[in-house]
Amino acid sequence: MPMARNRTLKQSGVKKSGALGRLVTIVVTVGLTLGVLEALVRTMDGVAFAPRSFVADKLSLFASAYPSVYDPLLGYVPKPKFSGTANAWNTEVTIDRLSLRQNAADTPTPDPVAVLAVGDSYTFGDEVSDSETWPAQLDGLLGQPVANAGVFGYGLDQAVLRAERLVPELEPWALVVSFIYGDVRRTQLIQRTGVEKPYFDVVDGALVLRNVPPSRNRPRIEQMGVVRAALGYSYLVDWTARRLGATEWWYAGGFPQVKVHDDGPTVACLLMRRLKALEEKTGSKVLVVAQYLSRNITDLVSPKSVEELTGSERLLACAQQAGLATLDTLSSLRALYDADPAGFYSKYFLVAHMSKAGNRVVAEGVADALVELLGGE
Repeated sequence: MPMARNRTLKQSGVKKSGALGRLVTIVVTVGLTLGVLEALVRTMDGVAFAPRSFVADKLSLFASAYPSVYDPLLGYVPKPKFSGTANAWNTEVTIDRLSLRQNAADTPTPDPVAVLAVGDSYTFGDEVSDSETWPAQLDGLLGQPVANAGVFGYGLDQAVLRAERLVPELEPWALVVSFIYGDVRRTQLIQRTGVEKPYFDVVDGALVLRNVPPSRNRPRIEQMGVVRAALGYSYLVDWTARRLGATEWWYAGGFPQVKVHDDGPTVACLLMRRLKALEEKTGSKVLVVAQYLSRNITDLVSPKSVEELTGSERLLACAQQAGLATLDTLSSLRALYDADPAGFYSKYFLVAHMSKAGNRVVAEGVADALVELLGGE
């Protein structure tokens, strides 16, 4: 009996050893596979193999995809005199001394300019290089200098404040104010993705500017949490999160978006009156342009799309009531979708923003609207 018991113990040890070996094999195989995939996507996108936390980089750049600097009115602006591909999309980005994006790396923003464009990342041109943004393509279509003052992550309030700063300085013939409906939601925030911003309260039917200057304090990297802190060094995970549309969690989940009120639509409507006052004061004609997320074009019935489409329509109506010219890009984009539903997204959008071809559609619409607005000027 003792001998039999010893045999049983030995067999049990063999089984445990075999299970452990299989586990080690699985771990090593998975690790090697992930390592190969990591090397593949880095090579494909031209990302260096030096240690780097992609989440920390995102947050240290004021929660944006591009190098930025603090601004005491707006919260942040693109970093002046920056040039290169050190951004989340590895695209060619060139910023001039006024924090404007150039329309080409070797073409500084002219002075004076004919058209000034303000807005968010759709105007700045996230995911495309300098010459592929819609302001850059508008420059070519008009044969007149266009300045791109769009800024990634901006709310409509910040875009209007930036216009009020730049129009008197640049004296453009026309000011183009572009928005997606998300920019209206951002007017309700004092902090977005860990970055403080100015905002407007509505007091007795008028706008009152608050939180100026915004705090310079930025959330600590420790606030990322264990998962993002550990996985943030993997470009494969970063690459996957962006392509799955999980950036709201991946880049922003650990940082509160602090809402101060629910009056975004009212603030946005009143901002249209503020733009009209700017037009009357400076003589620069204002064109308000509605742009759209891909879901607003491909899915008209989802709750998010219904809210965004309805909200954009109402804001354009507010702009018209204020006496401003407007352009709705929805019909042009919808016609392209109806003509080729299967190929629409891949042709006109990238991950979350418009491609060169998509920006071309917007530029053509804006060019036609400006010719009508300015007439023979």
